[in-house]
Amino acid sequence: MGVERLSDDAGVDDAGCAAAAMTNGSAARMKKADDARRLERARMRAYLMERLQQGDPDACRLLLDDIGPAVTRFLRTRVASDEVEDVYQEVFMALFQARHTYQAGRPLEPWLFAIARNVAADHSRRRWARAGWEELTADLPERAEGDSPAPPPDIEALLAKLPPTQREAFALLKLDGMTLEDAAGRAGVSVGALKVRAHRAYKALKRLIGGEGAQGG
Repeated sequence: MGVERLSDDAGVDDAGCAAAAMTNGSAARMKKADDARRLERARMRAYLMERLQQGDPDACRLLLDDIGPAVTRFLRTRVASDEVEDVYQEVFMALFQARHTYQAGRPLEPWLFAIARNVAADHSRRRWARAGWEELTADLPERAEGDSPAPPPDIEALLAKLPPTQREAFALLKLDGMTLEDAAGRAGVSVGALKVRAHRAYKALKRLIGGEGAQGG
């Protein structure tokens, strides 16, 4: 019985190994096929971009149809949901204006998503500059009657006066429009620590705008 038991156990082990090998083989084949599809798609996008550079209007439509959804998903992580469509249009206007800088034969995606990242960041800066002035000055004392209205603050100059950790936290959240989780990951700190830094930056900016001077921390 002992020999039979060992034989049975060996058979189970062999069957398990064979099943694992088949699973690994299937996974490897699926990955290879997926890699091939991605490579073919990247080649097609690069080809369409080259045609766009040559003035082919159909290439622009085909390229938008293919890569547009990926750009939309990317923008949803960086700008407000009700502004995605506008920023999407800005991205492809920027793509068209910068089409001569694309190097034929190179992957399109890194070039395009660098443009999308810059457009989204610029949009967030403009949006924050408009809203931030009202938000940061909401609790300041009323100006005396007859005083000339204060010009909007130079946000970049004010940020430069903050401690580096506060400046980074505030810029990631307010200027780049990142989520708390993403910003914390970029800064290499916990979400709680990033919130503290951003709050201190916010208070310091209000002091600066109110003329009280900066206090670091």
